[in-house]
Amino acid sequence: MSALEVPPPVPHPLEPAEELLRVVLGLTDSLVFEFDAEGRYLSAWAGSDALLAAPRETFLGRHISEVIDPAIAARTLESIQRVLARGEPERFEYSLELEGGRRWFIADAVRVPQRPGVAFLVRDITRQKTLELSLLQADRLAALGTLAAGVAHEVSNPLGYISSNLNFIEEGLAEVRQALAGAPGLAPQARTLEECAEALTEARQGTTRIRNVVGDLKTFARGEDTRPGEERADVRRALEMSLNMARPELRHRARVVWQAEEVPPVRGSESRLGQVFLNLLLNAAQAIPEGAPGENTVEAHLRAEDGKVVVEIRDTGHGIPPENLKRIFEPFFTTRPAGVGTGLGLAICHSIIIAMRGELTVESTVGKGTCFRVRLPTD
Repeated sequence: MSALEVPPPVPHPLEPAEELLRVVLGLTDSLVFEFDAEGRYLSAWAGSDALLAAPRETFLGRHISEVIDPAIAARTLESIQRVLARGEPERFEYSLELEGGRRWFIADAVRVPQRPGVAFLVRDITRQKTLELSLLQADRLAALGTLAAGVAHEVSNPLGYISSNLNFIEEGLAEVRQALAGAPGLAPQARTLEECAEALTEARQGTTRIRNVVGDLKTFARGEDTRPGEERADVRRALEMSLNMARPELRHRARVVWQAEEVPPVRGSESRLGQVFLNLLLNAAQAIPEGAPGENTVEAHLRAEDGKVVVEIRDTGHGIPPENLKRIFEPFFTTRPAGVGTGLGLAICHSIIIAMRGELTVESTVGKGTCFRVRLPTD
């Protein structure tokens, strides 16, 4: 070989293995991180750089507490120390708020022979977690439906007795009123009789309200008992049912304003539509603090517009910041404290309306309130 000749490059022995690792990780939405004993990033592999929260050069050599959420960093450090001390693999789950939304991961930590630290195989399980929580939500709704059906049945029987007795009392009062009509000397008793009649009217109004609530519970409990496309939903009835069920939550927070036009039915499940409206109404209630119902309103508007049925639910609550508004329908996204809600309510509402070939949109101004708008086709 002459002095001017350059020997061909020798491939690095790890390059084929690294390429294979990259391909496998890409197929499984996984990443591999290697840390030293103190928790500094030694290396990182991913099937796609899009899976990394930041470019490698920005975190390699840095301590994990400088890169990710402190709680997750602390959990990872504990795992590193235990794996190094015991030599046994370890697994844990965690979630991170990334640019595209909250993602769930499962991490398997293992000590690699003849390597200085601990390797973590990290897999994105967001889709699995979404399915699990959706099934959990469905189970809860099914359990609530069973409970509602039981309560409706238990209330219906005594309500029947009460209604029958009120009918009997009403007939008796009519006979006594007729008898007192020709007896001027019994005027005080006649006044007492009229007061009893007024009390009876109020009692009848109470039983009517109870009957309506029982009807709402039965509708809620019925669920979807027909195939998609077979059922026609009465939107006004579903909205009225939801308003009645949400009223106890609303009464100490806001005045309820209800405006409705006659609208045609839409294709879909009335009970599922009622669940959407109930969720939106409860969200509106929770956006308003208790104690000043005269100063706040929750409005429900129903109308027909351009061949669609439109439902608007407005509140005068605290509003939603713009950075949260664009993510409001993402699974797991919530602005509530940890442990309060799953962050799936609005995501499920959105999926129900989409399945009915409709639209669910939101507008909000911080400090002024929020409007959710449902549009459903009538054909």
